[in-house]
This record gives sequence, C-alpha cells and structure tokens, in this order.
Amino acid sequence: MKLKKSLGQHFLSSPSLLEFEATLANPKGKDVIEIGPGDGRLTEKLLEKKPASLTVIEKDSRWAESLKEKFGERVTVIEGDILKQKGLSADVIVGNLPYYISSPIIFSLAMMPFKSAILMVQLEFAKRMVAEPKTSEYGRLSVTSQLLFQPKLVKKVKKGSFTPPPKVDSAIILLKRKDFDMDPFQERIIRILFQHKNQLVRNALKHGGIETDAKLPKKRARELSKEDILVLTETIRASLPS
Repeated sequence: MKLKKSLGQHFLSSPSLLEFEATLANPKGKDVIEIGPGDGRLTEKLLEKKPASLTVIEKDSRWAESLKEKFGERVTVIEGDILKQKGLSADVIVGNLPYYISSPIIFSLAMMPFKSAILMVQLEFAKRMVAEPKTSEYGRLSVTSQLLFQPKLVKKVKKGSFTPPPKVDSAIILLKRKDFDMDPFQERIIRILFQHKNQLVRNALKHGGIETDAKLPKKRARELSKEDILVLTETIRASLPS
C-alpha cells in the first residue's frame, strides 16, 4: 500500500527498535492506546506483551480497514484523527508520531488521563521537550512538557531505520505523567512569555496585552525555570483585577 506524504507516513522498519519500544511500554495487563499504527508492525509487538486492552487510532482509512482485518477482536480500531478524539484514557500511550503534528499531539495528550507514554518524535523536537533554561531549544514546549510530564530522551534513532527514510533523525521519548493540571491562565502566560522569549519579562507580558504593577524578575523569559514561571504566574494573577 502506497504511503501518504501528506500524513507524514514513515514506518519504523527496524525489528530491534520495534521490540525496544514495545518492551519500554511494558504493556502487560494494562490498557494501551497506540497512535498511528500504520500497517500494525508495532501493534503486533505490543500484543505479544499481553496488554489488558489495545486501542489503535489510525487516520488513514486504508490502514484502518487493514488493521481490522488483520487483528480482528484482539484490537479496537478507531478510524480518525487523534486530535479530534474525546473521552479517551489509558495506562500507556505508544506511537510513532507524524512529525508535522507532534506538538499539537503532545498538547492534546495533556488533556488525556494516562500514566506513561512512549513516543517516537523528531530528534530536534525531543531536544526541545527536555531543554533547560538559557538554551536555544528552551521554549513553550519545554516548560509545558516538564510541568505536565517527566520527559526523558531515551534513544536516538537514525533516519535509515524508517521506510521511507525521513529527512531528519528521530528519538524515542518517555513521558511519565505528573500530578499537575495546567489552568488556562498559566497556559496563557507561558504562551505570551515564549512568543517574546528574548525580551525582559515585563516587556514580553506587555506585548501580550498584560500590564501589571507587580514586582517582576528582571530576566528574559528564556532564563526562567518552570518553577520561576509558576511563581510568576501566581504573582501576575494576584495583581490583576478579579
């Protein structure tokens, strides 16, 4: 079956890496969701580990039908876009994510109850997720990811491990869910700060339409740790009219 470039379809072709992902997921006895299973090669590895249930979400109708025929009642196949799914929950989420929508998927996962996720993403994207303050990669994705999850770059993966090979290298990341829920105001402040991350905090906020008399750190947004940002958010919240 011909792969669709428009859906970012690059299938992991290394048996050892597929086994590595499935083992890292540790799905035995757990409810598992797989994002973008394609032809089901990772799905097979997950089933071998005996999950309590396995649900796969596939946007391409051709692969969705193929998966239903291949796995029957052993797998629940949802034909659709992961970004449009509501009410999903799982112990473990696994997937080789399409690079062009990795960021929206990560932010949508923040709304989904789960304990851990094992995801294949673009290497540069993975580096941004685990980036530290004052580095070029540090930004909104870094702060949001590290507040909601414990992200770990587990393994770098060469582009030749895929069919067809993408233009860039990839990485397997492990996300462990934290007991933290981000509210809309926190999300808004983080977004504003990192739209102007090289400006001083007060100027960045002003550009985002927030002016406050509160005492603010005389630092640039990219210099603030996630803990600094949480404190700053509450300082701003308290200073604004209710």
